[in-house]
Amino acid sequence: MRVWQVVLAVAVAVVLAGGVAGFLIGRATKAGPPTSPTWRALPPAPIASRIAEGVVWTGEEMIVWGGVTQKAVRPVGPCDRCASDGAAYNPAAGTWRAIAPAPPGVEGVGSGGVAWTGRELVVWASNSPDGPSGAAAYDPATDSWRRLPAGPLGRRELYVSVWTGKELLVVGGALGDTQAKPIAAALDPTAGTWRVVTAFDEFAFFGGPSGMVWSGHEVFVMGSLSLCPSQGAACADRRPAFVGYDPATDGLREIPLPAPSTDFGSDTAASLTPVAWSGTEVVFTAGGSGSLRVIRYNPTLGNWKGVQAGSCHVVADPKQGHGCRDWRIGPWAPCYAPLNVAWLGDRLVAPCAEDGLQVFDLATNAWTWRTLVPGPSPFTTVGGPAVVWTGRDLVVWGSPWAGQSTPIPAVGASLSLKR
Repeated sequence: MRVWQVVLAVAVAVVLAGGVAGFLIGRATKAGPPTSPTWRALPPAPIASRIAEGVVWTGEEMIVWGGVTQKAVRPVGPCDRCASDGAAYNPAAGTWRAIAPAPPGVEGVGSGGVAWTGRELVVWASNSPDGPSGAAAYDPATDSWRRLPAGPLGRRELYVSVWTGKELLVVGGALGDTQAKPIAAALDPTAGTWRVVTAFDEFAFFGGPSGMVWSGHEVFVMGSLSLCPSQGAACADRRPAFVGYDPATDGLREIPLPAPSTDFGSDTAASLTPVAWSGTEVVFTAGGSGSLRVIRYNPTLGNWKGVQAGSCHVVADPKQGHGCRDWRIGPWAPCYAPLNVAWLGDRLVAPCAEDGLQVFDLATNAWTWRTLVPGPSPFTTVGGPAVVWTGRDLVVWGSPWAGQSTPIPAVGASLSLKR
């Protein structure tokens, strides 16, 4: 299967896995009454429409890099649709600028392996089964790249990454129908060195983890473990697993999930996707019933007294006197929601139909308001849009592909959501 075909089939899942890692970087906002938001169209970008692009927010610009284009960017080769170019959008000025292309061999799927270090965009891009893999760092101040070692991971897809403050940690991935190995490795862009993270060897999340977030001292990863790894993709026997990894000690622990119940079924556990760290909790989304809900885990709280670890039941209100203190579940979203969501530091937003928006407020553990936003929303594109939160505006740049042979220009818009 060609790289672009694989990526198109899993684009939405990759965007959430990368973002988040690459999917969204944002800051918390202060409380206040919501305004009536309206989408404002972005000017045309200087790059072609694409999916599985990497995206970061630098504090001044949204940088979009790499991905897989709809049309071939080179006449021949195993990865003829893999892009190495990118662009940066400045919301204050309302302008785009093209950025320098990455070094040769650093191209293609960027959504699973990008990070903003505070000074540079660091990327590790890999393309399975036959594309290149490589790493580089981009400095927006000089519009220049520096090549980094490709590292030990090799070609793969469906991997996720997170920035730990010092390293770009890459976990998981598949190579065709088999588990890609090693399972995890970390890149120190300052030293220009990689290290294999053997702590993940017993947690080969086949098909890739659903997501990964950094708390400031611990990495939290969610995924499904194959119970018959020798069978590769033919194995349908899997169990969900949630783990915490401490880079300082190189130690990994499995965190018990709540026991199955009416509040937390097996389908809920299988659909858990960590999307953000709130400052005190891991924030997950979980799908089902044509919608989604928000579930939270607090690592500093333990189970209720007298309740065996791993056997508690999730409840919406801990005052009920049973269940978990460390896990908390929210209500279903008020309307059907695609997988595209964005984290705003203290809120989670998701599309509602073609032009609506719904917001989950962590303070109230509820979907507090839902409004219609005039005009079509790029937030609903099925290709997985590039999304950043600036602290005031939700900026979205998407690629609504209608088909392989039907070129549709990329579209973008911003939405003021300051409290």
